[in-house]
Amino acid sequence: MGFIGIKAAKSDFNAVIAKTIRKYRDISISEIKAIVSEGNYLYECDYVDAQGIEVILSINSELNSNGISTVIYDEHDQKTNVEFLNNLLESYAEIAAQVEAEMDAEALLEEGE
Repeated sequence: MGFIGIKAAKSDFNAVIAKTIRKYRDISISEIKAIVSEGNYLYECDYVDAQGIEVILSINSELNSNGISTVIYDEHDQKTNVEFLNNLLESYAEIAAQVEAEMDAEALLEEGE
């Protein structure tokens, strides 16, 4: 399975980036500075990691609200957007609800036997 990641659009490091990323990753400011200047992912997660995707959306929102442009990449290292990630999360939630309903129905059938 692929990964989804977020990068700063520019390689200009500042304190806002460091403060935001340190909320989600336990790394030093110098490591964050190197990540930004080298154009690496500020944060990445597995394509099916709903919590990780939520973190990416939070980082994106926080940085954008502070005037820092970001770019989100999908599993094929292609640019993607917030709408795509929100749709993924919605589909994961729907699948989880469907699986839970099916498990509940199966449990009720077993109780009736």
